[in-house]
Order: sequence, then C-alpha cells, then structure tokens
Amino acid sequence: MPREIVREEEASLPKVKMLLEQRMKEGELSDFQKRTYDYATKFSKLSAEKADGLLKRLKDDGISPFIATQIVNIMPESVDELRMIFMAESKPMIPSELEKILTVVSTFRG
Repeated sequence: MPREIVREEEASLPKVKMLLEQRMKEGELSDFQKRTYDYATKFSKLSAEKADGLLKRLKDDGISPFIATQIVNIMPESVDELRMIFMAESKPMIPSELEKILTVVSTFRG
C-alpha cells in the first residue's frame, strides 16, 4: 500500500541513505528505493549526523536550504566548484564569502 506524503523537504544523500536503511528494517525496498539506496551509498561523502550538522550550520549562515543541501551532497573542495553550486540561485558571491564557506565545509570533511 502506498504511503501518504506528509511533508516535502530537501534531503541530503546521507539522510536519504539513513532513511532507506530504516525503511529496510521495516520491510523490503522497492526497486526504485534499492537504486536510490545504492546511489546514496555510493555518493554520500559524510555520515548522516555530520551532514545534518553541516546543513544546519550552512542554513544558519544564511544559505538557502536547496544550496546548502547541494553543498553537503557535493562537498566542494575549491572556490570554482562552490561558485558553480551558487549559480543555481544567480546570487553573486564574493571570493572571501566562498572561502569562508569552504572552511566550514572542510571542518566537517575530516
């Protein structure tokens, strides 16, 4: 029986992975869920706890939920990578702001 959508929100890959792991404990995953789980497992770069912490920190710094989620998913290592993520909002960012964000990202990477 299909589940009802209660709410919709941005979810990082580590969170998707964690949610699907919880779902596996309840029963078998659908083919789509299995493919999504495989993708999230392959491309997650942080634990769910670290991802949530980074996401909260980025949002607290005034970054939109969409961009913050993309930063957590990609974990950029350079100003150029980060600049490409911000292009989705057409919000110009000065290099010093991007460097600050990269510093925050690097503290969660370790």
